[in-house]
Amino acid sequence: MALVAIYTVGRLNQPFDHPASRELFEVGYEVFRQATKSGQLIEAFSSDGVPFPEEAIKGDGFPILTLTVWKSLQSLYRFTYSGKHMQALRDRSKWMEPYKEKHLSYVQRS
Repeated sequence: MALVAIYTVGRLNQPFDHPASRELFEVGYEVFRQATKSGQLIEAFSSDGVPFPEEAIKGDGFPILTLTVWKSLQSLYRFTYSGKHMQALRDRSKWMEPYKEKHLSYVQRS
């Protein structure tokens, strides 16, 4: 079975206790619930106890990260571009600083 891991790093526009950041975490909780219900998410990790890459620490906003493991690239794609996650992607500029560089953020194991 092929598995896909996706690692995302972002930087909040506001401190954790700001209303906009609290909204992001509320939306994130709903997105995670939808991912869990999909039956395609194998595991999810947050930044608790995980060291940040050096480039993520530099800057004004506070960095946050997630690591998720999915059953397939197709299931990850379907989840990413549908439902609550798609809406969160549309709204991300309210919560997160833009990421100026393109980068590969997933690894697939066959």
